[in-house]
Amino acid sequence: MILVTGGSGFIGSHVVDKLIEKGYKVAVFDQHKPLREDVEWRQGDILNANEVLEACRDAEVIYHLAAIADVNVALSHPELCFQINEVGTLNVLKAATARESERVILASTIWVYGSNEGMVDENTPIPMPDHIYTKTKIGQEHLLVAWQKHYGLSYTILRYGIPYGPRMRPNMAIATFVSKAIRKEQVAIFGNGRQGRNFIYIEDLAQGNVAALSSKARNQIINIAGSEFITINQLVRNLEQIFGKINIEHRPERPGDFRGNYVSIEKAKALLDWKPNIPFDIGLLKYVDWMKKNSTYQ
Repeated sequence: MILVTGGSGFIGSHVVDKLIEKGYKVAVFDQHKPLREDVEWRQGDILNANEVLEACRDAEVIYHLAAIADVNVALSHPELCFQINEVGTLNVLKAATARESERVILASTIWVYGSNEGMVDENTPIPMPDHIYTKTKIGQEHLLVAWQKHYGLSYTILRYGIPYGPRMRPNMAIATFVSKAIRKEQVAIFGNGRQGRNFIYIEDLAQGNVAALSSKARNQIINIAGSEFITINQLVRNLEQIFGKINIEHRPERPGDFRGNYVSIEKAKALLDWKPNIPFDIGLLKYVDWMKKNSTYQ
């Protein structure tokens, strides 16, 4: 059985979808009910060690996605971010060891590459973090690696590119831009708009998670990101091809904002035989179409 913590969230629900498609038996550990009826819901709080222990029963592999993923929440509630992301991860590791699980697969992020410039890969040294969120994601990675050395629990660390697609949080960049474009509202760009991301369509990201079940991914750190570096300016140009001219407001750069790196996914291609299949322009069109049909997300 595979357990997905945070399996009712944006990324987690898509990972659950792909695991079910592949025939795996899946349980979801989350405070919120899963989107599907054909998975077991093990309701609980990641900060409650006993509830985490109970949720991990019979779990051969644990995908650990439960986290504070909103960088604005991380800034406004740093103690909560630390507790959920790092203490929550410690609870999962303790429970996985007690339940004799085979492996924990962690959802990390390319934000950990921070101020590095140019192309980064899994061997790129990780700089000191310049954001609370980044600090906690690095802390999660450290916990998994150190825990494996002490207790022998295998891990896989997946550094996600920036996901987008159906069910994404409405305050994520692409969701905000698309929603405003649909309503013909003004769009704000912070700084010069040259900051960018290796955006990855959510289905590609979920497929990468399933590929990481391979034994080749054991005790590995792997980038699962889009193959294109898309700047905010490019995002706007793509949206203008769909909606026509967009009203732009330029605002000052936000302190500590992640400017983005060019992320290599060569390791994922070689080790997992995985690569993203949906180009950004096609994925954006798919998401816009979904948004138009799901007005509650606008």
